[in-house]
Amino acid sequence: MPEATSQEKQMSSKDTKERILQAALAEFCDHGYAGANIARIVASAACNVRMIYHYYDNKDGLYRACLERVYAELRESEDKLHFWDSAPSEGIAQLTRFTFDYMWNNPQFPRMMLNENLNEGRFVREITSVNSRSRPLLEHIGLLLERGVETGEFKRRQKPLDVYLTILALSFIHISNLHTLMATFSFDARSPEFLHRRRDQAVDIVLAHLRGA
Repeated sequence: MPEATSQEKQMSSKDTKERILQAALAEFCDHGYAGANIARIVASAACNVRMIYHYYDNKDGLYRACLERVYAELRESEDKLHFWDSAPSEGIAQLTRFTFDYMWNNPQFPRMMLNENLNEGRFVREITSVNSRSRPLLEHIGLLLERGVETGEFKRRQKPLDVYLTILALSFIHISNLHTLMATFSFDARSPEFLHRRRDQAVDIVLAHLRGA
C-alpha cells in the first residue's frame, strides 16, 4: 500500500481536528462546559483521546476553540451582508432581520452564549479575537447612524452599542425563553407565522426608536 503524501496527511489532520471541534460543539451545547464529557466527544468524533490534547491541549482549550468558532462564523456572516452600504433605514433593517434569522437558524451560537454566561464570561474574555472582530460591526452601525442623522432619517443620535444590544435582545428572547414562554402563554414560538411576525416587529421597534416615533 503506497505511503500517504504530506498533503494527504495534512488533509487528514485537518479533518480530524474539525471532527473533534464539531463533536465538542454539540457536546458543549447539550451539556454546558461543566457537564461536557471528553469520552463522549472522542466517541462522537471517532478519534483517539490523544488527538484532543494534541490539537487543543485540554478541555479548556477545546471549549475556547468552540466559542471562537461560533463568534467567528457570526462575524463572517455579518460581513457578507455589507449592510453599511445601504441607506440608513434599510441598512439597520437588514442587520436586524439578519440577526433575528441567524440566532434562530444557528442554535449553536445562542446556546454557547447561554452556557458561557453561566461561566460568567470567564473563557470568552481570554479570546482576544472575539473583541477585535466585534469592533468593525459597531463602526459600521455607527456609520449608518451618522448618515441617518445627517439625512434626517433618524431623529435620535444613538450609540452603536445600544442599537445593537436592542437588536440582539429582540432576536434572542424567544430563543432563550422558548419553552417557558410557550408553556406560560400557550402558543407555538417555533411556528413560521410567529417568527415572521416577530422579525417584522423587531425591525419596526428599532427603526421607530431611531426615528423618534
